Amino acid sequence: MSKVQQDRLSYAVLQHLHDLIEKKVVTGEAAESMAVANQCLKEALGVDITDPVQTARLKVDKPLQTLFDEVFPAPPPPKVATKDEENKANGLKDEGNELMKQNKYEEAVEKYTEAIEVFPFATYYCNRAAAYSKLNRHDLAVTDAKDALKLDPEYSKAFARMGFAYLSLNKLKEAEDCYLNALRLDPNNQSYKDNLDAVREKVSAGPLNPQSGGAGGLPGMPNMGGMDFSQILNNPAFMNMAQQFMQDPNMQQAFQQMADQFLAAGGMPGMPGMGGAAEGGAAGGLPENFDINAMMSNPALRQMAESFEAQNPDMMDQLRRQFRPPGSEDPEAP
Repeated sequence: MSKVQQDRLSYAVLQHLHDLIEKKVVTGEAAESMAVANQCLKEALGVDITDPVQTARLKVDKPLQTLFDEVFPAPPPPKVATKDEENKANGLKDEGNELMKQNKYEEAVEKYTEAIEVFPFATYYCNRAAAYSKLNRHDLAVTDAKDALKLDPEYSKAFARMGFAYLSLNKLKEAEDCYLNALRLDPNNQSYKDNLDAVREKVSAGPLNPQSGGAGGLPGMPNMGGMDFSQILNNPAFMNMAQQFMQDPNMQQAFQQMADQFLAAGGMPGMPGMGGAAEGGAAGGLPENFDINAMMSNPALRQMAESFEAQNPDMMDQLRRQFRPPGSEDPEAP
């Protein structure tokens, strides 16, 4: 940049600051401080907007604000939905919520997408993020949560959705930041508090080797968030109850069905003899297609779980928290 061009830019900046004071865009102490700053800049830059010789030589044709607005125009005001658009979009969103309850996540994504195409409310992006997470498409869930926050920066549930997605992607620092933001906006939300605790527990546990199971784990067992499975298997009450149940033909059939479903889903990654990592499955976790809800709906397994909980409520609570994904609550339906 030549000296003349540099001086012209300095003149435009000084003129802009002067205009802010003259037009009372800034007033009071702020105006006084700006006047002092303008005087200091005048002396430092050697440019004086009150000097007619310098004005004739340096003044540009347009004010600095006008030049800025031409290069960086202000975004248009946000569009307001008509009543018909709002009703149609809400209807599609409600259909998506119903599909979520039926575990039809792909169809729910389609309905939320249709709702967004009618009118892009933040809620629709947030609900679609929940559907994407159910489908293990957590990168898309992060994108949708971010889009929801662009429309509503104070949307606590969008931060929670993004926190769950980051947690599922093993990006624990990002997950923690998201849940902190969710709690900043909704400090009394117990779910957010529990999820933040779950993230911090995983951070404290540190990275575990899927082949070794980590401290307190079982050889060959994957990383299950730092849970000490040896504590469960060494529990006399649990082992005694398990032996009794395994003598029951119904329980034997239940475990056979569970094993068949497990292998059909791709086995457990990192666990010898269980089929290795399924394509698209999560390393160090349950196979992507494994339906734990269907497994636990088996009456025999449910009876075993209820008996164990009656004798060991604290350990059962640990198991329940381990297998409940943080942020997995159903999408809201305002």
